[in-house]
Amino acid sequence: MFKNLGLEIIEINKANGWEVTTPDDWHDTYKIPGVLALIHSEVSEALEGFRANDKANFEEELADVIIRVLDCATGLDFDLDKAVNAKLKKNRERGFRHGGKRV
Repeated sequence: MFKNLGLEIIEINKANGWEVTTPDDWHDTYKIPGVLALIHSEVSEALEGFRANDKANFEEELADVIIRVLDCATGLDFDLDKAVNAKLKKNRERGFRHGGKRV
């Protein structure tokens, strides 16, 4: 599911002239942190949409978060389908409110 969507995102980004992430970028000390900063900026924009009570903008910014994450993960050749399923399995096995944190 994520792989096909990620490949489509990469295709669109390339067609629009954007540089996309590749497996070689894993060793670049600037590229991946830059991509993560862009993901963070989309999350911040979603927060601003929430603060403004703008549901349409909030939804669009969440979509941007997913697009940037899939662009990064697919470009790095990560299998997010497998990773998400493994994480869900791990979360199912955790105790109620594990970790003792308030939030």
